[in-house]
Amino acid sequence: MPRATLLLLLCSLLLSVGGRSQPTAQAGISAYSYYPPERDKESWQRLNLWLSATYLYVSKEAMEDQDSCLLLASRSLGLSRFSILAEGFGDEKLRHQSSWINQGAPGTGMQLLSGTTGKKQLQVLLLLGAYYAFQPGSYSRYKDSVEYFVHKAIAASRELQEQRWERIALCLLEKVYLQGADRNADSLCASLLDQCRKAGDKETEARAIAYRGIFTIPGQANFNRKLADLQQAADSYQRLGDTEGAINVWTDLGYIFSATGQDKQAYEAFTKALLLEEAIGFPYTQYSTDNLAMITFFQGKFGEPLRYTRQTIKVAESCRDSIGWAYYYSRLANLYISENRDKEGVEMVQKATRQFITDRNPALYNILQIEISYLNAAGRAREALDQVTAISQKVSPVIVSDLFYYHHILSGCYINLNRFDSAEFHIRKMDSLENITEAVRGPFRRGSVNNQLAALYLKRGQYHKAKEFLENHFRISSYGHRSLRNDLNIYSMLITADSALGDQAAVIAHYKEYIKLIDSNFKATKIRQAEELQVVYETQEKEKQITVLNQQAKQTRTVTNVTLAGIAAVIIIAILLYRQNRLKQRSNTIITQKNGQLQDLLADKEWLLKEVHHRVKNNLQIIMSLLNSQSRYIDNEEALMAINDSQRRVQAISLIHQKLYQSDNTYSIDMRQYIDELISYAQDGFDTGSRAVIEQDIEPVRLDVSKAIPLGLIINEGIVNAMKYAFPGQHKGIVRISLKHTATEQLLLSITDNGIGLPPDAEITGNSSLGFNLMRGLARQLDGTFTIESNQGLHITIRFSPLTNPSYEL
Repeated sequence: MPRATLLLLLCSLLLSVGGRSQPTAQAGISAYSYYPPERDKESWQRLNLWLSATYLYVSKEAMEDQDSCLLLASRSLGLSRFSILAEGFGDEKLRHQSSWINQGAPGTGMQLLSGTTGKKQLQVLLLLGAYYAFQPGSYSRYKDSVEYFVHKAIAASRELQEQRWERIALCLLEKVYLQGADRNADSLCASLLDQCRKAGDKETEARAIAYRGIFTIPGQANFNRKLADLQQAADSYQRLGDTEGAINVWTDLGYIFSATGQDKQAYEAFTKALLLEEAIGFPYTQYSTDNLAMITFFQGKFGEPLRYTRQTIKVAESCRDSIGWAYYYSRLANLYISENRDKEGVEMVQKATRQFITDRNPALYNILQIEISYLNAAGRAREALDQVTAISQKVSPVIVSDLFYYHHILSGCYINLNRFDSAEFHIRKMDSLENITEAVRGPFRRGSVNNQLAALYLKRGQYHKAKEFLENHFRISSYGHRSLRNDLNIYSMLITADSALGDQAAVIAHYKEYIKLIDSNFKATKIRQAEELQVVYETQEKEKQITVLNQQAKQTRTVTNVTLAGIAAVIIIAILLYRQNRLKQRSNTIITQKNGQLQDLLADKEWLLKEVHHRVKNNLQIIMSLLNSQSRYIDNEEALMAINDSQRRVQAISLIHQKLYQSDNTYSIDMRQYIDELISYAQDGFDTGSRAVIEQDIEPVRLDVSKAIPLGLIINEGIVNAMKYAFPGQHKGIVRISLKHTATEQLLLSITDNGIGLPPDAEITGNSSLGFNLMRGLARQLDGTFTIESNQGLHITIRFSPLTNPSYEL
């Protein structure tokens, strides 16, 4: 028997080795099969979050803080920020106790803190400090909280002699001070680095330097400092063998090089990041390839940007990371446009725009200007303006860069509509926005402002002014405006201005330059076409090689697996036959025991749940009694009415918990019975006699607590409103309450009366009474729609789904 068991284990091991596909190392994207990123190891999750957050931060041109971008990336990827917050001190047990991070509930973390001691308490202190340190607006809103938990952690670290964790705590404080440009940041960094070097703590030293390079506020005065820190951190991470840390810092370094116009250095940094990703088999290479596409495009290349962009889109779509989809489609559109492939370019612009609108991302105005320019050029300026207006109602521009492109588009539309004052207004807006960015990184888009002014003056017939701005096009250094396409357009406008001014010499000179550019454009097009063909050929050859290798590997694995499977099957069958009876008897005994235990646990759970509902109901009754006692000492009629309304609302909730306590079903409420009792209670609270009759039409339906409570409160508000105001004096009337299913599997709640309705001058949609606002808020909690109409009485309608929406957050 021992030999048979040993043979079985050996065969199983061989079978698993022979049948296992290669892990994450990949020769191409075709080797990647999608799986949720949360299944990655922690260092990969951390790197994925860093790269995604940094990409968002850069794409928003540093106009939104890094922590907001990290939070957005975390939600988009479905990854907890725990891997970043707990770096250096977290473990699996702490991770399992930290779901409160994603829920934004630090109070739960503080409760966890109160029940811990020693090293575990230190971990929770550090995690709470990290939570606030990485919250959006960490310096302006949470500095005191960060300092409180960090200093507590430092004291605990010293008591437990965990000096390295003290340095990790100081890293958190360093990060917050750097983001807030606190005057203590430099001294804290210097002290922290000195402690790390004395202790030989290379890991924390690398992180402290990286944090200083990443979180120092960007600006022309400190770019060199950031570059030096990031370079040093990248070298340190590579010496330590922390490849993921090196990839993150090389990527940040590439962005700084790019922002300072050092394209060659940026290319080298992004290339190092990509090579390191491929070396460890990191599958999420889309950010590195997109960065390389951007830099090579700036360098005037075509084949490389096209290859990198296609690879970026393929990787991003394969791993279902939609964070950058719209940006990637935009880059491909720009490549097509630069090659005069206008139809393909506009189609890709439209695809990018749809994705931007889906993401509610105002960055769409940058790429949208391409499509709008084509509409303007085709004499469809009115249609272009209407399209911009419609899109702006869905997605409004927010940050400086979005607003710049928004006004750029509108100025172009108004120029083509000959509405010159409106065009000038929007160009002046562009100019003021550009002044803001110039203070940070120089004349980033000054060329665009000048070109729009030139186009405006040309249309107005102010040719001298137009020529002045057109000639500035060749004098200033501005991001992206000195493309071949733009230069051709500027020369064309200069020829028009010179002709109008009668300057024939200038016309000839500019025409010669125009012809030179046409010739160079033709040559560049041929070179780019050859590069594209080369890219297509290399891609096809690579895919063929991968397919052949995969087929060969599959055939080899199949033969090996069949052989080993046959041997293993014989052994397994023999063993199973021998042990079948014994296992069956043992399993039956265990199942019987487990069933008994499960029945006991279920009974205990049901009892505990009923007890919870009972205690909640009792506590709500106490609240009602307190409100009742308070009302005896109040002379103010409005205050007394508010307390009475609060009592009714509490009773509506209490009644639900009473039903759950009394029922065998502790999870859902019989709404017909509940509404009937709710109406009875409401009627008892008003002395209406027979003046107000309440009619019910309630279909049999059961709802869980999350739906029943807001629905009960809405019904309570509707009834109370009708009792108070619908039938003043001796008016008589009927209040009808209906709850029915619709054809679309939704529930429709209708509360109507034939009373006096709202005053004629009341704005229904803007009514700001507590009752109506409460009903609107409760309807949103139901994920439903709320409508109110005053027509021969008041008609309130709520339409919602009876299914629980697990994504709803309070």
